[in-house]
Order: sequence, then C-alpha cells, then structure tokens
Amino acid sequence: MRIRMGCCAVGLLSSLTVKAAVTLDANYDHASLKSYTVTGAAATPTVNLVGRDNYFGSSQWRWLNFKTSGVQNVKPTFSISENFAGGASELDTQWMVYSYDNVNWNFFDNNARSGGLFRFSNNTNFTSPNVYVAYAPAYSYGMSVAHTQGVLATPWAHPTPSGNASGVIGQSAGGTDDLGRAVTPKNIYAYKITGNLPSYPSHPKKKIVISTGLHANEVLGTYTYQGLVDFLVSNDPRAVVLRDSAEFYCYPTLNPDGRFAGNNRATVQDPNVDPNGQWNASLWGNDKEVMVNGTSMIADTHPTASTSPVDVFIDFHSTIPASPGDDFAYLEYEQGDNLAPFWLNLKQLQPNVLDTDSTGTSWTSANFAEAFLGARVDVTFETQFGKHRALSYYRDLGRNFGLAFEKAFEPTKGDTNFDGTINFTDLLKLAQNYNIATGMTWEQGDFDFDGDVDFTDLLALAQKFGTTALLDPTSLEGATSTFASDYALARGMVPEPTSLSLFLIFALPRRARADRERRAHFTSMSASE
Repeated sequence: MRIRMGCCAVGLLSSLTVKAAVTLDANYDHASLKSYTVTGAAATPTVNLVGRDNYFGSSQWRWLNFKTSGVQNVKPTFSISENFAGGASELDTQWMVYSYDNVNWNFFDNNARSGGLFRFSNNTNFTSPNVYVAYAPAYSYGMSVAHTQGVLATPWAHPTPSGNASGVIGQSAGGTDDLGRAVTPKNIYAYKITGNLPSYPSHPKKKIVISTGLHANEVLGTYTYQGLVDFLVSNDPRAVVLRDSAEFYCYPTLNPDGRFAGNNRATVQDPNVDPNGQWNASLWGNDKEVMVNGTSMIADTHPTASTSPVDVFIDFHSTIPASPGDDFAYLEYEQGDNLAPFWLNLKQLQPNVLDTDSTGTSWTSANFAEAFLGARVDVTFETQFGKHRALSYYRDLGRNFGLAFEKAFEPTKGDTNFDGTINFTDLLKLAQNYNIATGMTWEQGDFDFDGDVDFTDLLALAQKFGTTALLDPTSLEGATSTFASDYALARGMVPEPTSLSLFLIFALPRRARADRERRAHFTSMSASE
C-alpha cells in the first residue's frame, strides 16, 4: 500500500503542478508515515506530514522515514505537528536527515519549532528526483539480515546452538500494523563470534551477550552494535586476541516485525506494550520475538552457566535527549557494575560516555540477563538522538566497546596459547618467530601489537614466566626466580633468530638444572642442622 494523498486544492497552477510532481512513499522496510498533503509553489512546496502514533497514542509521533519523489531542483519545506512523543522541547536539538541512496545521510540545514509545528528544510534545491527523509539514519530489518549474512561468512562467526545453518533461531509473530498492512513473519537471527583457540577448563573464555533492535526506532544503537561486531570479525590484532579470549553471543533482530513495519517502539503483535518489560516467561505470550530471543539466549549460554555464566550482557538502544546528557549506560551501582574493568576502559577510550544507576525494577532485557543468564554485569546502553553526529561516530563507538573488552580480557603477556600459564610452550613459540618484523600476532609472540616479535616481547614474556599456580620444583618453570633478571642482563646479547631456538633449548634447561642443584644443596644443609 502506498501512502499517496493529493495536495490541498488552492486554485493555483503551481499547486496543481506540485500535486502531479511531488509524491511520498512509506511502503517499504522500516518506512513510517501516516499521511501527507502538499501545498504551495512548485519550486518551494510545503509538505505537511502526519506521523504515526503507534505505541505512544494521542497523535504523538516519533519515527519518520519516507521516500520523496519528484523533487529534483525543488526546495521543499517539511512540516509536522510538534506533538512529539517525549515532549515538544525535545525537538529543539533534533536535526532531521535526508539521503539520495538510503545509505549515506545528511542533516537538513534548518530545523526549528514555531506556531505549534516543527519544520525542516535545506537552503538549496535537491539534486535528485528521489530523496529519502527520516528522523535519523535508517537501519532496516533487511540491513540487519544482510549484515548478519556477511558476519556469518567470516571464519570467526557461526550459528549459535539454537539456530540453523543460516543463523535463524525462529520467526516473529507477524500480524497487521496500525495502517492495516500485513506484516509477514520474519526470521530472527543469532550468531556466535570467537577464535579458534579452545577454552581451557582452568582458564575459560569470557562469555559476552550483545543484542539490539528491541525498540523499533532506536537505530543509533544498532549502528553501534554493528561497529562492535565489525571490529570482532576484523583482522585488527586486538580483535584476534579478543576472539581467543572471549566468545560473543550476538542477537541483532530482537524486534524484526516492528523494525520492518516502521513502528515507533513496540512489536506489531503487541503494539501498545513496551517489549522491554516482557523479558520473563510469564509475560511472553503476546511478544513472540522476546520469547524466541530469550529462550535462544538461555539455550545458547546455559550449558556451562553453572561454571561459566555470562560475564557481560549489553543491549544497545537509543533515546531522545535524556539525563545524564550524552550517550550513557544504565548500570547497577549497588552491584558494582559501573566499576567493571571493561566499562572503565570504555570511558577512557570514549570520555563523553556516561553512566547512571539502574533501578532494575521491571523485566527488562538486562534484568533477564542477570536472572536467567547469570550475567555478572548487565548493561542497557543508550545512544542519544539530537547530537548531530555522523554515522562514523557510532561505528567508532562500537569499535571502542571491542577495544575496551580486549583490554579487560587480554591474557597475561607471554601467554601465546591463552591457557593461563606462561611456560616453555609459550617461550618456544616466541623463539620460532623471533625477529620476524611484520605480520605477527599475539599467538606468535607479538604482545605489544606492533606486528613484530622482538626483544620487547621476549622481555614481557620473561617477566611473567612461570606465573601460574605451580609447581613441581623440578620442572622448567622452577627457574622463574632468576629468568627475568637473566634476560634483562642479556640485553644487547640476544642471539640472532637462527640461533635463538638453540639458545632457549640448551640454556634454559641448564638454568633449571642449576636451580635444582642449588635447592638440593640447601635442603641437605637444612637436614644436617
């Protein structure tokens, strides 16, 4: 169904021309508009918009997304009631956006309230006959599907245990939206991202659950989620380390029907209820999307929950301007979630990000994660509309989440196989790659992410050599007490790569044998006394 309403008849040739030329379409994935009229001159028409008020009611609109046709060399002014969900004053910092390709977005030059209306326009004419207009850069359900397929095509992502080979964990309910359009059931997706190294029983990988798209219009949170996932599957050496230190369970389509239908907030099945209060089995009856995602999260993470519960859960959202004034997280202060190392790392990387105390009084996704996934830290992260930021900001913000996790979960320098022990296995791996100048990874002995394996990496390993709960005093690791100092003294005398392996193989056992002989000597002296 196309939303096409004729302009007001004002008896002018210019108005009749506009009627034939300027049309709006909101019948596509993630589009949203109730109705419109067009008035005024052909070159500078006014497009009068009526937004959808699903969930909010009382003619309160929020999400707008439509395609305008017939506007090449035209400079329209768009106008809509200031009866905005959240309050008219929230529009004072809102800049609407437009795009010629539905991918790259620009802010309108003029955005202001007056006379009970909110108007937005540009200072110059559009240069294309077709222009997409939206409340914020759109992120359709189809974009989530395409991104999921791209992620699953990488070596690092796989369907979760609850999903099929395509990553589908179930389907949404489908239904009829507030405009009378049929919304067919949509696939709901999940995937797991991790590296190839195993998770050792004595040193298990961290377990992290991330999700987005619960509120249909909160697109900035989904862009941030995408930035994190793109980092996780990248070739960045820190992403390589993070994948081998942790496993990420990812749920990108919490509310596919609502996103597809262009809803303001809720699902199509239950349009008057906030789905972020339905995360309990007793409440799932009218929110199939929540049920599918929730049961999948339990099935995907529960098999080892008793010994390895979820370490961190993050649900990425967006919000209209709200306290504390910038992008922020709801965290449970009384449980110390605001002091979690990854969160402190993020605030160092992203100083504008703030946090506020979560009351935890309803069945939100975060409360579900704590109760049913055993999440040690549960976060609802809010990116704020009205900040006039380029999409690159949100992708970089997501990447900084990844860097914050890497810094928090990075193994001890020297641990090449992530087993929690720095021993001869790690030393030999470093020796095999010593003095290789490019292309090295942590697993090969590059502990400072500069691409090579050199004395700096060797010294880092030496300083932590043998740092595990040990130990048989006759083992090689018994040489720990003098190993680091010996290498520090050897600075400038490190053998070339061709001889380093032989040096390590022959010199270190001699060092260990000397230590055993010394301990045996002191033991015999103690016995004689």
